[in-house]
Order: sequence, then C-alpha cells, then structure tokens
Amino acid sequence: MNKVIAVFESTRAAINAEKLCTKNAVPCQVIPVPRDISSECGIALEIGEGDRGTVEKIFGQEKLKVKFFIRENHV
Repeated sequence: MNKVIAVFESTRAAINAEKLCTKNAVPCQVIPVPRDISSECGIALEIGEGDRGTVEKIFGQEKLKVKFFIRENHV
C-alpha cells in the first residue's frame, strides 16, 4: 500500500497533527520532509493511504493547513 506524506506550515502544526492522529488511533510516523517535496528543514507525517480520509476530516475540524503527497511503496 502507498504511503501519504502530510506536510504542514510549521513544526508546531506537524506536532499537533501527530497528537491528533494518536488521539484518534490513526497510525502515523514523524519523518523529515523529503527533499523532493521541500528543501526547507522540517518534519512531516507519514500515514497509510487508507487513513487519508480520516486524517483529512480530523485536520479539517482542527483547521490545520496541510498538503498531501503520495509515495509509492516500492517492494
């Protein structure tokens, strides 16, 4: 299954997003923002593609600005 990378405006927003995922039992992993997405320093969240809809709803309710990028799973 592909992974989804969620990128935020700030490190604080990414940390808040991780807390929201944990609170709502959505598995996520904090990762550095991949260089091909942004050359700026920062952190992002990696979530499963199947959890994207849930995460969009949760982040929308909290008014978190986020951009999603799909990462193909190379097996």
